[in-house]
Amino acid sequence: MATVNYIPYKKQSAFTMRGVMMYVCLKEKTLLKDEGYHLITGQNCCAETAFSEFTATKARYKKNDQVQFYHYTQSFKVGLDISPQRAHQIAVEFAHKNYPDYEVLIATHTDAPHIHSHFIINSVSFEHGKKLHQPPNTLRILRQSSDEICMAHGFEILPTYTFGRSKTPSRAQRKAQERGNSWKDQLQQAVEFAMTRSSNKEDFIFNMERQGYFVKWTDTRKTITYTCPNGKTCRDDRLFGAKFSKVNMELEFDYRQQKKEIDKASGWEYERTQFKNQCHTQDENQIYKPRNTSKKLTNELLRNLRFLEKGVSEDDELETITHLATLTALSFAGVYILLEAMSNSHSQDELDDQDVTDYIEKLKQEPENCINYEEEPEQGFTMTMM
Repeated sequence: MATVNYIPYKKQSAFTMRGVMMYVCLKEKTLLKDEGYHLITGQNCCAETAFSEFTATKARYKKNDQVQFYHYTQSFKVGLDISPQRAHQIAVEFAHKNYPDYEVLIATHTDAPHIHSHFIINSVSFEHGKKLHQPPNTLRILRQSSDEICMAHGFEILPTYTFGRSKTPSRAQRKAQERGNSWKDQLQQAVEFAMTRSSNKEDFIFNMERQGYFVKWTDTRKTITYTCPNGKTCRDDRLFGAKFSKVNMELEFDYRQQKKEIDKASGWEYERTQFKNQCHTQDENQIYKPRNTSKKLTNELLRNLRFLEKGVSEDDELETITHLATLTALSFAGVYILLEAMSNSHSQDELDDQDVTDYIEKLKQEPENCINYEEEPEQGFTMTMM
């Protein structure tokens, strides 16, 4: 019983691809202890030189831009009687069946309660140079392919995927909520704050824009669409609570217009009183944060960046990236994105810890950039389109 997941990356670069490859091939994750070897295989490439071969293929066909790679996982149910070797064999068959003309790095992880395999697929075919395109129904096709292979190996298959959207937070959203950096939670807080200060729709839109959110609220649409400062868009029906719906908010504004003395227990107005005394600055619309001019973190990152830029061995690079991942709480991919941004900065000497910390926090808004990010099968092994 296996589930197939797609792991998206908001920013793709050679640095990101290298970081992801290094992560999925970590020795402690792929080691088969009893046998003493690692469950890593390269399809149409050598696993040890997969990164170089991926980039060589792109250079050969002059397709180094845009999407660099695709990342999928195949996860087996916790407690399923399947050996790591069998899981890896199924993964190899899965890659060969679905991507015969592409280079694929396959790594099976044995350090989690559920055995799972990672697939890093080159976006350009070594055979004909065509770019790999993944249509919207790709997950459905891959899931069916996985089921066929699992059945051939004697395993039962999952119920049919619904590919619907859940009204409850996803696993990635729950982890972001626990870390306190969920952009959707921040959006909800911004909506609640704006509602405590607004008496009508126009006031609400104005107060949202002051917080950096663009609001599309028209009579012809059934929902309100928000554009967040990070560029993400979200409809009101994707927020967690009926009070965020367009209908209920319009009713609330009608109620406020009709009644001057509002009962404290009337929905949004109860929450208005909870926010009234939360602003402790002279300018109640802005919170002043003193700038930290320390450069301890910045200098440490720049020192390691210059060390890597000299050209070091794979072991030294892995040790350095692991150190930086621990230091910043970013994943390997996140560390590479951070280093790339610092490397491309025209004013490295002007960077300070506040700049770097702000950028790290921005990176952490994407779950795959966090150090503890690991795709696991959802409860009940249902799947939603990502």
